[in-house]
Amino acid sequence: MVPDFHIHTRLSFDSQAAPDAVCQAAIARGMREFAITDHADMNPLDGGYGHFRPEEQWATLMECRARWNGRITIRAGLEYGEPHLFGETLSAILSAHEYDVVLGSIHWIGDRPVETAEFFHGIDLEEGIHLYLAELARVAEEADYDVLAHPDIVRRAVFHHLGWTELDWSPYEAPMRRVLRAVARRGKAIEVNTSYQRRGMGPPGPSVQVLRWFWEEGGRFVTLGSDAHRPEDVGADFAIALGMLRAAGLDSVTVFRRRKPYLIRIQESL
Repeated sequence: MVPDFHIHTRLSFDSQAAPDAVCQAAIARGMREFAITDHADMNPLDGGYGHFRPEEQWATLMECRARWNGRITIRAGLEYGEPHLFGETLSAILSAHEYDVVLGSIHWIGDRPVETAEFFHGIDLEEGIHLYLAELARVAEEADYDVLAHPDIVRRAVFHHLGWTELDWSPYEAPMRRVLRAVARRGKAIEVNTSYQRRGMGPPGPSVQVLRWFWEEGGRFVTLGSDAHRPEDVGADFAIALGMLRAAGLDSVTVFRRRKPYLIRIQESL
């Protein structure tokens, strides 16, 4: 089974999942490795602000590694919100322990939450998408990260605002390609996030259209992430995501070890 590189446990503010239960779920899925990527949010507006406790996280991770040694490899990760704005704190966290992967994500643009209909308050769809992509480009170009997590997360706001389960990115090709080009040139990865599927928000994202653009811009590193907050969602809908990768011309998925990317051919991972 393809490794899941976006999973949350009770060490994230919005999850109650026991780390051991997550490990058991990954083993049941047939994974050889996976990453626990709990939230680290430094934005005072975020619900997770003040929740991240790096020493507790690291101690829990070490306990899990010892308990499950020989059965599965547990990679140490973070999902870090707005890394282009809070880079100094991220540097301090990364200097204290040896992480395998950092997911860079956007949950806020100013005081606008990018996951809810509130994001579009006072602006139309086109303005909102351009606002989002401009901020995403800053992350892609400036921040310290390994994987650009859910790069189309604004789809969640579109869903709540308009009820759409898919978004045609063609009108926004140029700014989206700017993001993808920066990721590719820096040797970073983008994530195919499968959480939309089980939330009734449409297929995993980004779309085949965007994945193909990433390939055309020279991008080669793509991780799969369930964005699971419950053990039963670990690795969910990865078969759909793999089909999307193939349709886009990609034949590999990526894992990170000590913040270095490694390609696994899709047929080797099954």
